[in-house]
Amino acid sequence: MSIYRRPNTSHYWVKFKVNGRLVRLSTGTENIREAREFEAAAKSGAWRQTKLGERPPYPWAAARKRWLAETRKRTKAKDEAMLTWFDEHLSGANVQDITRAVVEKLRELRAAESSPATADRFMALLRAILRKCVHDWEVLESAPKVPMYRPKTAEPRWLSTAEFTRLRKELPEHLALAADFAVLTGLRMRSMLALTWDRIDMKKRAAWIPGEQMKAGRTHGVRLPADAITVLKKLRKLSPEGDHVFQWRGEPIDDCNTKAFQDAVKAAGLEGVNWHTLRHTFASWAVQRGVSLHELMQLGGWSSYSMVLRYSHLAPDHLAAAADKLKLPKPDRRSTQHAAHL
Repeated sequence: MSIYRRPNTSHYWVKFKVNGRLVRLSTGTENIREAREFEAAAKSGAWRQTKLGERPPYPWAAARKRWLAETRKRTKAKDEAMLTWFDEHLSGANVQDITRAVVEKLRELRAAESSPATADRFMALLRAILRKCVHDWEVLESAPKVPMYRPKTAEPRWLSTAEFTRLRKELPEHLALAADFAVLTGLRMRSMLALTWDRIDMKKRAAWIPGEQMKAGRTHGVRLPADAITVLKKLRKLSPEGDHVFQWRGEPIDDCNTKAFQDAVKAAGLEGVNWHTLRHTFASWAVQRGVSLHELMQLGGWSSYSMVLRYSHLAPDHLAAAADKLKLPKPDRRSTQHAAHL
């Protein structure tokens, strides 16, 4: 019989041959009518896969599990959180079910719950997984187009020297020193807070951040200006015990963008400022003081030149020499005299 029960199981099983190959499958049901429907669908699918070369169904759950197992991204935890949201809408689906219409609906839902920019991040992850399904895992013939909102990126907020001075006066000492170090080195908050004393060489005025603590995933060497060394000495005096550079009451600081910081921002009369604003401030001051964009990229640990181009408008003078090379040709004197004679 093509439909049967195995010993010690209540579910029906089916068996049939495709191109001489015996196929046995559990129907997952105790209902004989449903088992027959399953058999008919399984035979049809197996025939299409064998004769027409169609890919077998590949569950979304398998794709997301495989992505998390293979990815080496530092943002793996963020990917997992985003995939949990997708699971709510793709539960029980196969990747073959994710059509352009499904993608657009998911994009609309995500944008309605958060923002177009957040929706784009979710869609970028979905697109990456679907491309894996096509090119690496070969479980899809082709992937649907994944559209993006691509909202305009606002110009980075940075502080003038006067604004930074006002902010610093409102901060408690440990945060004021952390802010000083941020605008002197350009380190992202998490990378900076993970810094330990054994990764600092005061004499050589250098520090290094392991790749796992950098957004780009690469070890970053930091050249410390003289003022940064002064800040480090004050930090050591403020917290003489402990391995971490940035501490408060004997414990490593976990976050600088706290209520204390936001209260200081408000007291200083500033708007649109968070801790990451200090990284933009570092970049803006550097460019205005003559640091080239290539040097800035290396100082701040940016992974590509394009990421620092947004600061180029702050130093148009660096193009002055190049612009001066663009001149109209001078008229030939002999041609001018000949024209005058005529």
